[in-house]
Amino acid sequence: MDYLRSYKNIYDQNIILMYKGELTFDLVTSMIATLEERLEELEENRKVKKKFYNVATECIQNLYYHLDEVNTDEIKINSYDSRSALIMIAARKRFYSLQTGNYIPADKTEEVQKRLDDINSVEADGLRALYKKALNEQEFSDKGTGGLGFIDIARKTGGQKLRYKFQPVTENVSYFTLQVRLPRDI
Repeated sequence: MDYLRSYKNIYDQNIILMYKGELTFDLVTSMIATLEERLEELEENRKVKKKFYNVATECIQNLYYHLDEVNTDEIKINSYDSRSALIMIAARKRFYSLQTGNYIPADKTEEVQKRLDDINSVEADGLRALYKKALNEQEFSDKGTGGLGFIDIARKTGGQKLRYKFQPVTENVSYFTLQVRLPRDI
């Protein structure tokens, strides 16, 4: 492997945070603090800084809260770690980019896809109403989440479409990737 080439690629892409592995509460806390420090260095626009920090925090916390939904034994048989997640945050010239990846039960992909498609079908000005409706109608899970995260992310990114993909890993497990962009000129 050409490590210098890898380093140059990371440097050229202006990656400000990249992680692959198991997430723990302490690691999530540390990542969020590191991200806050990096944004202080990189971003002058206070509004953009605050919005992206909130979006990134929501995405990282979502990964952490939903990592235990996959049957660990099935993934380990196939040499994957079900508690492993991928996070990559980059500062481009015109936008911030955040990509996450994690394993989810295959039977949840349809539900997550529907939720994302519903959010993506709403214009930016309609996201606030969708958020309020979801807030009033949702029951909170045992993890304390009410399914508001994706809507909140879309709201804070100014209605940018949430890009996603599901890739089958086994019959019962899929790999979910989410890409979020936040313009730097808001």
